[in-house]
Amino acid sequence: MRPQFTIVNGRKVPLSQGQGVVSQTQQQNVPYAIINGKRIPVPNGQLSGQEILNQMGGSQSGRRPVIQEGLQFEQIDPYKTYTPRGKKGQSIKAQWIPERTKGSFYGPRDAFSKQIIAEQVFDVALHLFKSGISFDEDNADWTVVNKYVLPPIWHDIAQTTDLQIVFPTEYPAMPPIGFYVNGGIENAPDGHLYTQAYHEAAKEPIEAGWKWFCVYIQPGSWRPSRRNWRQGDNLWTYFTMISEVLASRGA
Repeated sequence: MRPQFTIVNGRKVPLSQGQGVVSQTQQQNVPYAIINGKRIPVPNGQLSGQEILNQMGGSQSGRRPVIQEGLQFEQIDPYKTYTPRGKKGQSIKAQWIPERTKGSFYGPRDAFSKQIIAEQVFDVALHLFKSGISFDEDNADWTVVNKYVLPPIWHDIAQTTDLQIVFPTEYPAMPPIGFYVNGGIENAPDGHLYTQAYHEAAKEPIEAGWKWFCVYIQPGSWRPSRRNWRQGDNLWTYFTMISEVLASRGA
């Protein structure tokens, strides 16, 4: 007899009562959620926010649990019921990102920082952005995503923008501070767009005509890995945070 459980984050999770064992064909039609990068079947078609948080391993200090459905992001509500759309739709994705707050660049950069930035930029360019990426190959100070597609809540303002990230000289130990969009964009749905850069963000893009979107990671929330950058916070994490904050209203 096959075991009546699935494995989530290395732990046994009992299947729903009465679920039983399903055939391979049935399994292919079972809705699923992606939780911490793992594909989790949801046979009854629903998951509560608390169930998702439990499968993510509970709370993490300095981390925000978010759920993504297509281009929509929100912080996971333990009292809300989430419905995955299944294999042919856009399944919900749940993951931890650094806690953020809305609210030294262009200096000498060591070889390690240059290497890590270049690897991450090329990886993101290859797998995430088909419209192309520009990159400062000389000193790895910045990267620009060409025609970044904005989420639906922006479409009355703009549908795409060039989007620039400026890397601190201490990256990856220190994350970027905010990001920059085309200066022609007049405002943002939640008002966090400025013609000045605050929180010690780089001023150079402002002088070149960009606008700064105010979002920065709280101290201690950014957790890169020095051994293998894929195992810690990295440029993928930062773009996930950008997607979440652009798709969110308010906090």
